[in-house]
Amino acid sequence: PETKALLDWAGKGGLLLRFAGPRLAASDLSRAEQDALMPVRLREGDRTLGSALSWETPQTLQDFPRNSPFAGLVIDPKITVTRQVLAEPDSELAGMTWASLADGTPLVTAETRGKGMVVLFHVTANANWSNLPLSGLFVEMMSRVAGLDPAQAASSTAADAPATFAPRLVM
Repeated sequence: PETKALLDWAGKGGLLLRFAGPRLAASDLSRAEQDALMPVRLREGDRTLGSALSWETPQTLQDFPRNSPFAGLVIDPKITVTRQVLAEPDSELAGMTWASLADGTPLVTAETRGKGMVVLFHVTANANWSNLPLSGLFVEMMSRVAGLDPAQAASSTAADAPATFAPRLVM
């Protein structure tokens, strides 16, 4: 019932902001529930510094795409990621990616749902997987997400920055 309520709310213009975490990485959600509440399909498990599907050193961020709500924000080179959930590669992934790591893997993805949107940060909202949440960039990113009009952001083209609006309610 919670999944249906969230999807109904997003479909009417809500913006559902999600963060990865140990439960999501462990795939504790059913495949149907995960697919419904995620903007992209996720690979099982996660990628951790020093693991088999990993990097030798922490990853930095890539410049934001022009069509991203984060376009124009200055990336601090000290921001690194040591763990993330991975998106399944497909032909639509690039169009749904708002931020990427230096190796091109998505850091933030989004998908429209009716008049609304579902956004996923592929790291935790705390400093367990990345120092991004401790940075001023994270505050600016959250401000941009909170100010999005999901309906206008969904219809923006690569040459346009997504439109903003003043939220009626922020939790």
